[in-house]
Amino acid sequence: MILPEWVVFFRLATGIGIVGLVLLTLFGGLSTHPAWAESDTYVPYSGIVRGTEGADPVEVSVANETGVSLDCQAALAHWYSDELGRIAPGDELTLTLWLDRQTGVLNLLNTIGDRMPVEAVWCANDTARTRLTLPMAAGTSQVAFRFSCHARDDQSLRCDALDG
Repeated sequence: MILPEWVVFFRLATGIGIVGLVLLTLFGGLSTHPAWAESDTYVPYSGIVRGTEGADPVEVSVANETGVSLDCQAALAHWYSDELGRIAPGDELTLTLWLDRQTGVLNLLNTIGDRMPVEAVWCANDTARTRLTLPMAAGTSQVAFRFSCHARDDQSLRCDALDG
């Protein structure tokens, strides 16, 4: 039986695709992969530092002097953030970041103690948000940062650093 031309082409293309997939599978696994440990065991998230050894605690407190609740978050990567807390009017949020003395990076610890580098800290209400000015990636000797957040009008928010 003679097959239509499109069926022959499809079989030819599929055969090439399968051969390519087999070759990729065979030879692709021979290259080194950064997440493989020396024991040839896959290690997810390799390179992450766990714990506080070699890091100094940096206390950050944010006072809400507005008439509405504020939500504060830490930007940890281009695509990831972590909720730091919700602050009721008149209340204060206090948290600890960890300054890596060797790199100068401020870190937030997750629930299992992994260091997550903090790129920014934001606080927001329903209509506005603002970034807190922390010494990101700078070897600061300061051990505490205090901020006071005020609403300048219905559409803006400002968190000013306080001395000491």
